[in-house]
Amino acid sequence: MTKLGTKAHPIVVRVGTEERGQYIAQECALRGWQYIIGLEPGKPEDISDFEKARNPPVPIQSEKIARNDPCPCGSGKKYKKCCGAS
Repeated sequence: MTKLGTKAHPIVVRVGTEERGQYIAQECALRGWQYIIGLEPGKPEDISDFEKARNPPVPIQSEKIARNDPCPCGSGKKYKKCCGAS
């Protein structure tokens, strides 16, 4: 997937006031992001693309559990004798 804020995938937002649109335009310009802002008073605001670009999700990394480590379920047994048993 293309990164948000690029020419191929600009940030698209809908705002209800001109002031809100100017704020988002300034924030995007500071970061060098491409954007499209729609001003639609009376409609619900949608700034989800802006929020996603500003706070990208952090990938979750799971820990690898060794066979002889304590089982993460809290039983006190080794993983291979508890949840890791096939």
